This record gives sequence, C-alpha cells and structure tokens, in this order.
Amino acid sequence: TYVTLKVQNVKSTTVAVRGDQPCWEQDFMFEISRLDLGLIVEVWNKGLIWDTLVGTVWIALKAIHQSDEEGPGEWSTLEAEVVMKHDEICGTKNPTPHKILLDTRFELPL
Repeated sequence: TYVTLKVQNVKSTTVAVRGDQPCWEQDFMFEISRLDLGLIVEVWNKGLIWDTLVGTVWIALKAIHQSDEEGPGEWSTLEAEVVMKHDEICGTKNPTPHKILLDTRFELPL
C-alpha cells in the first residue's frame, strides 16, 4: 500500500508498505500559492500488473491550520469518488470502510 499526495499540480508518493495497518511516517512539504484549492490524498494497493485505488480524501487548504510543530493528526474516511467543479476536484463522496490518520499543517517560511 502507498499514498499519493497532490496539490497545485505537484504530486508526491510515499514508499510502499505491506500489512493490514500500514504506517508511513513520512513528511512532505509543498509550496502553496492558492488557498482556494485542496490537498488530494489517495491510498493505493500495489498490484503485479496495475495498482488499485483504496480511497481518496480531499482536504480544503483553508481548513488546514498553521503550526510549527507536529500534532496528533486527524482520522479521515477514505471515499470512493471525487467531486469535480470546473475541472478541479472540490471534494469526495461515497465513504469506504477505510480511514487514514493525517497530520496536516501550514508552516511559515523561514
């Protein structure tokens, strides 16, 4: 299983981890210029021929708080479908039984 994170046409991917409760413990940093967008988090099962999408979470950038320290994170339900508006993802729908623990925050530049 692995996770992709996408924001403002930038994509990052975690390493693949095996098991029922994978844990990545990876940090990612993105430079943001548009707060009207969202962070798209996708969880994938790695396959031999092709990978299968487990679910997606969309987090509005406006909903992310500013902090210089790690927090406890927040559990988000993975959903089966994305909601589109004007050719951009603006949400997700149809919950799956899967959840992901994410710690998202804005850090101010040095």
